[in-house]
Amino acid sequence: MKKLFFLLAVLATLSVRANEVGDTTFVVKNKKIVVNVDSIETHVQVFDTLGNELSKTRETTFVDGQEIEKVYVSSPFVPTKKKKGFLSHHPDFYIGTNLLGGGSAMHNRDSRSLEWGMTPFTIDVALNEQANLGFSACVQIGFVHNHFNVGYVMDNVDGVTTMVQNPVENVRTSFLKYTYYKVPLTLEWNYSSGKFRPYVGAGLSLELRGGDKTKYRVRHDKTTVTEDVNMRPLGANLEFYAGVSGFTLYLHYALTGLFKNGPECHPLGVGIGFTL
Repeated sequence: MKKLFFLLAVLATLSVRANEVGDTTFVVKNKKIVVNVDSIETHVQVFDTLGNELSKTRETTFVDGQEIEKVYVSSPFVPTKKKKGFLSHHPDFYIGTNLLGGGSAMHNRDSRSLEWGMTPFTIDVALNEQANLGFSACVQIGFVHNHFNVGYVMDNVDGVTTMVQNPVENVRTSFLKYTYYKVPLTLEWNYSSGKFRPYVGAGLSLELRGGDKTKYRVRHDKTTVTEDVNMRPLGANLEFYAGVSGFTLYLHYALTGLFKNGPECHPLGVGIGFTL
């Protein structure tokens, strides 16, 4: 009898220790729920009858009584399994027209002015339980070519950005080119169900510019006019986009002028984008 009591006591002790260091599993409506508790966090996983883990629509972790919501980070260059929950729709790749502005004195050729770019990095945070409203921040890299009438070039004259006549004949193109790095901060609503899955977003962006230069081309030969057009290195923009099923229409407008001293140009970008 004493041996029996001793054996029962040992088994009870082992059971308590197993619960402290292992998982607790229970079944609800043919779903296996596994709860893991350590000294810091509590994690919950759900499996079907075949042992496959179910996808999470929203994942939470409890730490000392406080709920911490996960933030999803995505990039088109890192292949990952799509997560359910709030995912923004900044286009992975985009192309459109870039209107320099500044009036007739700029001698713009807007029909040939282009921009294109990509969004290599995005952070999304859901703002409601339905995960159809959220805040997002991303990084975009864009390239701009603003074209002018072939009889004019943009130059930096004594620190002032100026359009001057070009005496060279047989000029095929005259343009300004630069690169920008943007960080849009936007609020987006999307509808993830159905066939088309529409979405719309708006916000502000900060922009860092560089690599500015103006050139003209005669036949196949390019001539650089200046590599400093007195461009402001920092700017701010309004951002708007809308689309369905990963096809996006976008618009951004510069709130700050493009040049430090010269024409009052506020570029407007309009185009299409695609989300992979």
